[in-house]
Amino acid sequence: MEISASRHREWPPEESRELKPDKQEEGVPKEKSWEVFILLNEHRLNLEKNMAAKYPGGPPPPYQGAPPPYHYPMAGTTVIVQQAPPPPRTNHGILGSLTKDLNKFGRSVQKELDAAGNMIRSEYNQHNYGPVMENFVTGNQVQLVSKASGRCLQIVQSQSGQLVVDGTGNLGQQVFNALWTVINEGSNQVRLHNNFNYLAIVKGQTMVIHKPQGAPLGIETKFQLVLKGQNFVCLESLSERGKCVGVLADGSLKPALACSNTDEHAKFGVYLASTPYSQYPRQK
Repeated sequence: MEISASRHREWPPEESRELKPDKQEEGVPKEKSWEVFILLNEHRLNLEKNMAAKYPGGPPPPYQGAPPPYHYPMAGTTVIVQQAPPPPRTNHGILGSLTKDLNKFGRSVQKELDAAGNMIRSEYNQHNYGPVMENFVTGNQVQLVSKASGRCLQIVQSQSGQLVVDGTGNLGQQVFNALWTVINEGSNQVRLHNNFNYLAIVKGQTMVIHKPQGAPLGIETKFQLVLKGQNFVCLESLSERGKCVGVLADGSLKPALACSNTDEHAKFGVYLASTPYSQYPRQK
C-alpha cells in the first residue's frame, strides 16, 4: 500500500506508540503493518465521529418489527442452517380429476337451479294477479306511465322520419300517440299497438313495428306482464327473456338489453283511457 507524502509521519506516530497491531502478517515489513493499522484506526475514529454527530443522544432504537440482527460466527464455529419444509405436493392424479368433476357437477347443478328458478318465475308471472292487471283486457286503450320519468310511453317521429318510442308523453285521452290498444292472449301475455304500430323488442332494443290489420304477428311483439306490487307492471319480452321496456328519468329509452324486471326503469303505472265494454270485464 502506497502512502502519500501528506500522510507521512514518524513511525510509529507519537499518539499511537502504545498501539500495536494484533498480528503481523508473514512476509509484510513491520513498518508497513504499522501503516495499515494506523489507517484502519483513523477510519474507525472517523466513523465514530460521524455517528456521534448524526445521533447526539445515542443511536436510535431498533425497529420492533425487524428480524433480530444476525451475528456472524467466529472462525471455526459450526453453523447449523435450518431450512423450511418443502411445500406439499399437489396431487394431480385421481384426486385432481375428482375435484374437476365435482366442480363441473356443481356448475351443472347451478344451471339446473337457475333454469328451474326462471321457469317458476315465468309460471308465477303467468298467474299472478293484481288490480292493475284488470286494465289489460283486449280492446282496452291504456297509457303506460313510467315510474322513472313520470310521463307516458308514446310513439314519436325521429328526425329521419322513423317512428320511435320514448317516455315523455302527456297523460290524457286526447294524447293519441300515447294510447296503446291491448290484445290479451292469456297467461298475462299481451301485445300493445298504436294504430297497428306494435311495441316490440328486437336485438335488445325497444321499437315499434308496423303490421297491417290481420297480418300475422311475430313473438317479438309479445310481452309477459310482470306485476310489481299493486300499482306497477313490467313488460318483459317473450322472444328475448329477461329484457324489458325501460325509460330513464329524462324520458329517453333505456336499452332493453340492460333493463330487467328488477330495474326501477322498467316499472309502469297503468291508466285506463277507454274501453269498448259497457260493463267492464274482469281478467280471467
